[in-house]
Amino acid sequence: MNLRALGTAILVGGVVSGVSVLPAHATDWGGNGDPSTCASPITVATAGIYGSRGHLIGKKIGELQLRWSWSCHGNWARVVLYGGNYPDTVTVDQVVESEGRRAGANNVVHPGSGGATAWTPYIRLANSQSTACVQVSASSDFGTLNFHTNGARVCA
Repeated sequence: MNLRALGTAILVGGVVSGVSVLPAHATDWGGNGDPSTCASPITVATAGIYGSRGHLIGKKIGELQLRWSWSCHGNWARVVLYGGNYPDTVTVDQVVESEGRRAGANNVVHPGSGGATAWTPYIRLANSQSTACVQVSASSDFGTLNFHTNGARVCA
């Protein structure tokens, strides 16, 4: 493990029941609130996150999701990283945009064997038919010799 990955691993903390816990040093900005308070969320659109080096070239390692909830009348980005693909932590930067507004989050997660999720705050929309876009940059060494970034973007 390189020194950067080791330092990140020390910051991340623990794993509970095989699912990565979001760290206390996560940074959220913008938006109207935490989407975990929104009832009955649905996934509106998805884009795969694919490995680009080493043993992960072309392999789907996760998914970017554009999420919606009528109870919050808002959209947000959620990233699901699959477990069992690589041993190291991943820095997840994601953004949701709609109606001229943006919200985002920066998290450090450890997918481990059970996978990990991270999300942005939601943006409350004036018009439920407005186009929304989400994007993610996931950075790690992904079990290879070099630190690099994989990403995705989707709009609906």
